[in-house]
Amino acid sequence: MGKQEIKQRETQVATGNGVGKQLEQTYIVDDNCLPSPQELAAYKEIDPRIVDYLINASVKEQEHRHKIDESKINLVRRANRQEGRMNWWGMFFAFFAIVVMVALTAYALYLDKPWFAGVLGAGTLISVASIFVKSNETKESQEKRGK
Repeated sequence: MGKQEIKQRETQVATGNGVGKQLEQTYIVDDNCLPSPQELAAYKEIDPRIVDYLINASVKEQEHRHKIDESKINLVRRANRQEGRMNWWGMFFAFFAIVVMVALTAYALYLDKPWFAGVLGAGTLISVASIFVKSNETKESQEKRGK
């Protein structure tokens, strides 16, 4: 990966007495598995075998990082698959419920019960319309949060 550096600089000046404040912070994170070449040369002067050990340790560390990354990706894949299945079954049962409600409305009309059919049909239409309105509101709120 290499060295990553985060810098933060803050300057405040107050009027009147001329009091001011300056703050500067620097964070350097070294994400390398191996030390720098200069450090490796210094280590080699202490013990010639330590460089081989450090190289083997960095290879093992890299394999471990790859394994962890793969497991994270698999977790995300599984979660996405599960969410997709839940969405599919939700849509299936919603469609099934709408079909049943429309069939009940038609059957009530067949039995000459217009009030029951009207209430049931209106309830079905209102519930379907509210689902689409709520879906649009959810998309708009997600777009606002994304910006």
